[in-house]
Amino acid sequence: MSDGINAAAPRGAQPAPAPGKRKAPLWRRLLAGLLLAGVAVFVLFHLYALILRLAPNPGTLLMTQRAMQGQAVKRDWVPLDRISPRLVYAVIAAEDAKFCAHGGIDWDAIEQAREYNARNPDKRRRGGSTISQQTAKNVFFWNGGGMPRKAGEAWMTYVIETVWGKRRIMEMYLNVAEWGDGLFGAEAAAQARFGKSAADLTEREAALLAAVLPSPNKWSADNPGPYVRRRAGSIQGRLRVVANEGYAACVFGEDAPKLPSRQTPKGETPRPPPVLEDLPEAPETGEEALGAPVEEEGTDEPRNANDALNDILNSADETFANPPPPDPEASGEPISDAAADPGPEDLPERPPEETQADPPAKAPDPSGPAELRPPE
Repeated sequence: MSDGINAAAPRGAQPAPAPGKRKAPLWRRLLAGLLLAGVAVFVLFHLYALILRLAPNPGTLLMTQRAMQGQAVKRDWVPLDRISPRLVYAVIAAEDAKFCAHGGIDWDAIEQAREYNARNPDKRRRGGSTISQQTAKNVFFWNGGGMPRKAGEAWMTYVIETVWGKRRIMEMYLNVAEWGDGLFGAEAAAQARFGKSAADLTEREAALLAAVLPSPNKWSADNPGPYVRRRAGSIQGRLRVVANEGYAACVFGEDAPKLPSRQTPKGETPRPPPVLEDLPEAPETGEEALGAPVEEEGTDEPRNANDALNDILNSADETFANPPPPDPEASGEPISDAAADPGPEDLPERPPEETQADPPAKAPDPSGPAELRPPE
């Protein structure tokens, strides 16, 4: 019987193939690939953040960009213990006075910047970028990139706040910040600008380095113009408040070095509690004018474009500065180091009208100076 069946089958016939799975459409495969790539990038970013918790930063995309532009990039990683506390105080005073109080993004500064931009649509737009945000952008991202970069920057800001902590963020910031002419990090900047180690910076030199951070390729720390000298004089006054009022406690702990405070001469009326005076506004014309900020060199897109995501994520590179002119009395006297003693031309001058009768009291401007207290 079986022989008959086998004989009836045609010779050379192949058995019918078993039904197989149909291939997924191309769009679905592409979408799955993009999702897997996104997950891989997400994981790699967080692994890199974990590695940098202990390891020195090997370099940044901005360093690579400067090298491709023909600049000789100079950098020398040093631990925070080999950087003068004066520079830590100076960058907090100039860039992010609430560094120890916020969780990575200063929402109050964002709101102040939005209010100022709404009141002054024809002026240079302001942002409220914190030191933590600047560090996240410098270490993980690049200038430009639009919304994806800004969203990633905001996320990584909270990641490094959680994984690194404030002291490590400050250490990383001072080792990757750009100081012009291919100089990156405090050590390279101190050696090139002042011929000394970052550990030996005077108060005045630290204030000058902090003063040029918003525009390091235009402003000069070792050959400052009138505005940079004026800005550095204000930062000197602010950094004393930062040091003596505990605004850097999250970096140094209870052992934060103090700076000598100004003694009230006998017979002089005591001053009110210290406040952080406002930094002078950057000039809109002249050699030190910043001009319109851009996201990336070679593009016309404003860094602070008027869109909701920019306002919320606050990814501007310029530090928030209040509009009123500074009060020179709040700066205090410089430290005893003769090299750090600023001359009279370095400090902001009091407007003539302030020497007359006191003006009538008025409601405080929300963007004006605010008395700040160290975080408890």
